[in-house]
Amino acid sequence: MKCGAAHVCKVHLCDNECPLEKLSDCSICCTITGFCIPTLRHSDNEYVEGVSYAQVKDHTKINQVTIDEVLALVKWFLLSNFSLACKKNEINKIISRAHATSVKIFKQQKMNLSSTPKQACFLTAFAQTMHHLKLKSFSRANHDLCLFCAQNITQCLNKLQLANVQNRKSNLVLGMLYLMKQGLVIQNTQWLPRVPELASCLPHETNLDKVYKLSMKLVCETENEIKLALRHQVKLV
Repeated sequence: MKCGAAHVCKVHLCDNECPLEKLSDCSICCTITGFCIPTLRHSDNEYVEGVSYAQVKDHTKINQVTIDEVLALVKWFLLSNFSLACKKNEINKIISRAHATSVKIFKQQKMNLSSTPKQACFLTAFAQTMHHLKLKSFSRANHDLCLFCAQNITQCLNKLQLANVQNRKSNLVLGMLYLMKQGLVIQNTQWLPRVPELASCLPHETNLDKVYKLSMKLVCETENEIKLALRHQVKLV
């Protein structure tokens, strides 16, 4: 107690004259007063095992698609049984319209020729029916056409870097297939080539809901989003 009353510990370790001792918790203590002198503690090993480091996600890869993913979607849309069902549905509608139109034309001819012994002309009725229907050709896509479309769609999507592509890539790919019927060119830059063969391969938009269980607004929404993203990218806004 006498030593403690006569001894005063200094706060700093550098100019301290106390008899010091290192404790088990690495603290430095004065053996006279028991005062622990403030010190800066440094780890012997800068890197220690057991520490987990979170890997930084590459967002550029998240918003990208591969050619295999796009090709699988294109083949499913153009070569599957769903596509055949759409074609049959469209053909049946055309047959029904042709039948109704032909009957209507024959009735009109019969009324016009009721006062004469002449009969209705089948060739005239057939020609008028074809003129009213405005028929379109139907064909089925092949592997080369699917591959060509998939390559261009993949390239365009990866350049656009749209948000949340992986969760809605099916809608984007199918919508861009319809865009390729006319192609997409902005400021003399071709983003999607024009493929006239798709006009006879793609099902009508009204069949998307019945056969594919997709919204009929899919094509319009995708077209608006793609064009808006392209205008922002080429600074047309």
